[in-house]
Amino acid sequence: MYPEKGFTCLDVDIPLPSKSHRINESKRLMDYFESELRSAISLSTIPFPPVIFARGAASLIAQTYISSHPATGLVLISPPSSNEAVVESGLLPTPLPEFDFEPNFPLVVVATPQQMKVLREEHRLLKDNSLDTIIVDDVEGHDAFAKIEEWLDEMGV
Repeated sequence: MYPEKGFTCLDVDIPLPSKSHRINESKRLMDYFESELRSAISLSTIPFPPVIFARGAASLIAQTYISSHPATGLVLISPPSSNEAVVESGLLPTPLPEFDFEPNFPLVVVATPQQMKVLREEHRLLKDNSLDTIIVDDVEGHDAFAKIEEWLDEMGV
């Protein structure tokens, strides 16, 4: 929907490493995903740092990327409450340290009321209540789209 509003968008679907190159350590897996994302962004020839949207466990890839690369903004949609929670769910093979970057760019977390309650208690970026948040009943619905667009406008994107 954002291209219809005039935004330049790049949809990146990063495949898992092949079975012959299986990665059994979470940090190395995140490095692989970050490298793939960096390549996709570089090849897009978009001349400015992106606003990165990531949902669920893909939020870890986005946070890995922005820890070392410029970004205009970051939109985390229903992110995991912690890196440990992703390991416990079986999506990562080994523990992954929590990110320690300080956002020097606009960052918003989008979640349902129930998800936001957990995130405010457990997610390191939301514990101090200074981060922008968008609470919606459905993170995939029109309300979420409209509120994210409004946030982008407020940030000057």
